[in-house]
Amino acid sequence: MTEFTVTGIRYQIIDGVSLEERTAAAERYLAGLVKGQPVILVAEPDNPIDANAIAVYIDYERIGYINREETDELRHLLNEFHQCDGVVERTDGHITLFISVPNVSENTRSQVARPRLLPESPLGDNVRMPFAKPENALQLIASRLAVMETDKDNVHEVIRLAERYVPLLKLSVCHDDTFWLNRIGKKLHGMVSKGKELGLGEEDTAKLADLNNKVRAASGDMHRTIEHWPERIFVNHLDRLRNDGNINSHLYKKYCDTFLDGKTFEQADKAKMSAELERLRDWLKDLKWSEMRDPSNLLAMGNKADYLGLSRKELYDLYSVLLLIEQLEAALKTETKNPIDQSGDNIPEVLATSPLWEKVKQAGLVDDGGQPTVSRPEAALMADALAHRLGISNKWKVFEKMWHRNNMRGDYNTALNQRKSLEFQDELKNILD
Repeated sequence: MTEFTVTGIRYQIIDGVSLEERTAAAERYLAGLVKGQPVILVAEPDNPIDANAIAVYIDYERIGYINREETDELRHLLNEFHQCDGVVERTDGHITLFISVPNVSENTRSQVARPRLLPESPLGDNVRMPFAKPENALQLIASRLAVMETDKDNVHEVIRLAERYVPLLKLSVCHDDTFWLNRIGKKLHGMVSKGKELGLGEEDTAKLADLNNKVRAASGDMHRTIEHWPERIFVNHLDRLRNDGNINSHLYKKYCDTFLDGKTFEQADKAKMSAELERLRDWLKDLKWSEMRDPSNLLAMGNKADYLGLSRKELYDLYSVLLLIEQLEAALKTETKNPIDQSGDNIPEVLATSPLWEKVKQAGLVDDGGQPTVSRPEAALMADALAHRLGISNKWKVFEKMWHRNNMRGDYNTALNQRKSLEFQDELKNILD
């Protein structure tokens, strides 16, 4: 057994609080762990900060990373899926965890890398968007579930893992996801037919049958020609990334530092941004598949991306380019001095002359140029509320033009699934009423 150090725990188990609160939360979390508790180690070769990073999971939740000085020693213990098992050993009584890993190098195999279907990213290795937390969980849980041997001793663990997998299986669509979906579907189907042999009671048998039906339905949805699921998953996935502050701030900052001389989209030279916009559009135009060349037709792009079976890294390369094209287009449409409040030409008269517009300005929900100061989901809720009260038809087209945005309907749908945005909706109602 070899012992390794786990760090960064306070930055993984809680978000949006001060460093002191993070530290206290990490200490409470570590105090609840027991010696021998299982852990899973997963390499993250596409990690934008450290390509050698190895993440540590407990109960399929990422809780930290192996100390980067120890990753080389651990790497040869990983299996073909870049994973291995370990156990909790001890803590330092503060925010550091120590785990141990059995030496199983003789049982490991090299993973054969799939060739890329897309050209190399136009952003280079330095500007990379990390996989979102739900997709990290999806990849880990799906890969473990698909290869897990099933017998009487572990059948309940397989069922528990399947229960965690089912809510995640439509988060993303790429080669990895469809590969695991097919294998897991076959596994669950086989387990249903061997329920008695596995010693399952009526309740567990019914639970397993329900999970099997959900996986089979999802597999069928992936091949539907009406309301094609891969297209919808592609667009919804992009919406989540678009509204993920941590991912976007990292992507945009790295991009601006690398390609816009360290200036923000608002500060950067217009000519340089125009050149960058054309460069990214050219990357899409150079793709051999016509459906992938038009960033305004995301449904067609999502359908083709699924058909091609892109790797998760390629999918994120594509998402990064699409998000940056949106940012550059919006920045180039916005003049240094926005004329909205001076002439009212860019907004409907019914809005420009309404006391409600003054209320949202006074509340600081829009700036002096009339642009939203809140998040995209919250801006969509504000647009919906204003349109409803003032009878503005075709509201998304109106507000997308005024605020230089695309897919506000998607932002609105995202808001309906975010507790923070719904709290903003109540605040907005008090402002407007």
